[in-house]
Amino acid sequence: MISRYNGTHALAGILLCLAAPTALEAQRGGGDEANRAAFLSAVGEHFGTPRSEVRVLTRWSLSAGEIAVVLRLAKRAGVSPDVVVARRRHGASWMEIARGYSVHAGDFHVPIDGSAGFLNAAYERFGARPASQWRDISLSDAEVVGLVNIRFLSRALDLRPEHVVEVMGDGKDIVGAFARLRSGG
Repeated sequence: MISRYNGTHALAGILLCLAAPTALEAQRGGGDEANRAAFLSAVGEHFGTPRSEVRVLTRWSLSAGEIAVVLRLAKRAGVSPDVVVARRRHGASWMEIARGYSVHAGDFHVPIDGSAGFLNAAYERFGARPASQWRDISLSDAEVVGLVNIRFLSRALDLRPEHVVEVMGDGKDIVGAFARLRSGG
């Protein structure tokens, strides 16, 4: 006969064994989630947005890099992030939303010494015009996300923008770039 004490421990042991693969899987992916959480925390702090509001933004199918764009536009325009997200969810591009709040391409420009990496095409368009005409430049969604995050990362981590661009590579893994930059990469 198994005592109640031994039976309880046996059951706990079995449950622990069943949960082990899940815990190991969570550990493997945990770095990505931990980096994402740290990135979003830094974005919220940088833009003066409460953690609870940033958490709400994560539920709206936005990438971490897009959350930085939402907060930048909302702050610049003096509107709630919800208003910016609503326009985005209705199909507006980041430039359409920006222009609706009198924000133009020049407001996204970040001075970079050297190669602009994945943003070379945008910087060629900036370079082809005097700064007084930058309001007429159109940027793709990826360019807006890249520029906003270069500005954010360089200011939040006190790094040169060109170093941020270099670490961002193709600009598709902003959270990964944040993690590498934060750890001295």
